[in-house]
Amino acid sequence: MPMVRDLPLEDSQGLVILHWHSSEEGLHITARGQHEEIRLRCGCGRCHWIIREQFRPEGPRLVVSCHNCGRRMDFVLEGAGLPRP
Repeated sequence: MPMVRDLPLEDSQGLVILHWHSSEEGLHITARGQHEEIRLRCGCGRCHWIIREQFRPEGPRLVVSCHNCGRRMDFVLEGAGLPRP
């Protein structure tokens, strides 16, 4: 089983997301340059997120909002293709 490291949202700025999945334990991400899977934790202590992929002119983004307090962050989403019509 892969190691999972909790990362506070405040320390996640600038991460480039390679892969993500959501589970009962929270949002798990694989980021460029990180050797472990990361579980994103909000400053309010929760790990559950409302998650959206957005396809912007400057490139795809992963937008997360805390399900508890609404705090928000967005990340570069590397390798994501455009959604199918």
